[in-house]
Amino acid sequence: MMATTGTRATPARAEAALAALMPLAAWCTYAPLGAKYFTWLLASALAVAVVRRQGAWHDAFAAPGPRLLLALCLWMWASALWTAAPADRIVAHAWTHLLPLSTVLLAQACTPAAARRFIWHFVLASGTVGALWWLDRHVGLPDSLLWTSTIDASGNERIASSTLLAVGAALGCWQASQAASPRQRWLALALVVLATAGLTAQDRRTGMLLLPLLLLAWALAAPRRADLKALLAIGVLAAAGATWLLSDGVRARFDEGRREVLAYSSGQTAVDTSWGLRLRLAEVTAQMVQERPWAGHGLGSWQLLWTQRVPAGTRAADNSTPHNEYLLVATQAGLPAALLLAGWWLAMAVAALRAGANGVPALMLWLTLAAGALANAVMRDAKWALPLWLLAGIAGALTVRRLRADPVQAQGPAASLPDAGTQDRQAP
Repeated sequence: MMATTGTRATPARAEAALAALMPLAAWCTYAPLGAKYFTWLLASALAVAVVRRQGAWHDAFAAPGPRLLLALCLWMWASALWTAAPADRIVAHAWTHLLPLSTVLLAQACTPAAARRFIWHFVLASGTVGALWWLDRHVGLPDSLLWTSTIDASGNERIASSTLLAVGAALGCWQASQAASPRQRWLALALVVLATAGLTAQDRRTGMLLLPLLLLAWALAAPRRADLKALLAIGVLAAAGATWLLSDGVRARFDEGRREVLAYSSGQTAVDTSWGLRLRLAEVTAQMVQERPWAGHGLGSWQLLWTQRVPAGTRAADNSTPHNEYLLVATQAGLPAALLLAGWWLAMAVAALRAGANGVPALMLWLTLAAGALANAVMRDAKWALPLWLLAGIAGALTVRRLRADPVQAQGPAASLPDAGTQDRQAP
């Protein structure tokens, strides 16, 4: 009897521990990589405990999206059988394709209340980081260990922060639309302003391009009147246009990118610009895919193939990914892997759309992954992957629990959406 009681109590303790972890996990999305790994591992372990004790493995992988993810992981791991890559790269890439399974488990294990708490703290963290960026740009901040992964970051870590700021600003708009009181609504909107100010001050183009896309998703996806959707969409486009006109820094960054693209030539022996290098990476990687389009060159093979095709000692030779996840998986496991990747993200986005207003956060995250993967290593680089997998999985808890609790809606897209003014409007 005591064993039975302990077994039944374990899921409640694990679920409570997972809920208690949410504020820390949200703030650690902007923390150094070690803290990101710690919170991801802890959250994933607690999610496994909850799902295992509840016997919900089948439920977790019942939808098309998780099944496509599982098929992608198995196919990528199988490609290790025909790779020429060294063992350490095989292991590293195999681990990379284990990480996204946490999104399925987190969505299944988190409660809606815990997910909302996580999103609220992430918006709060984004506003705080945005304010720090703005202050550093216009006033100047002293060196500190507190912002080594944000204000003082460089390279991919800086671009990852840009991505997270864009997601935080967009989720802040969703949070404002869900607020239960005017005070909460105005606080959420103030955090949106701070995150957006930091995004423009931080000057990475990834977040600047991503934010209008996510805001359009928020404006158009949630259940509301068609005229209000159109008005919100026009407002998003007008705000983007005003930012372009009023911010010399934004225009300068995109003009710089345009010049880099125009100056690029496939005959160059060395490419030193950001967008020019991405064009070179895409061009050469596409040639790799053409060589073995169906089975690919095997897991972890891209860097080996790349070093054989570019001059040693150049900036290009230092790359470990093509900065494009679709091309990376296609190089390793062929076009079927790229189709599975795109199909997984599409299926998850469709499921989020069907969930109404509660699905908007998940929709934003899957759009972030799908769009970001065109020019960044959002899966291969843990600086992106760990916070984005946490965000996507926990935001997905709103979708999974909602569909499970509403059998009518779970029947498919023809099911009616609930009133956005009742169930969807909950306090953070």
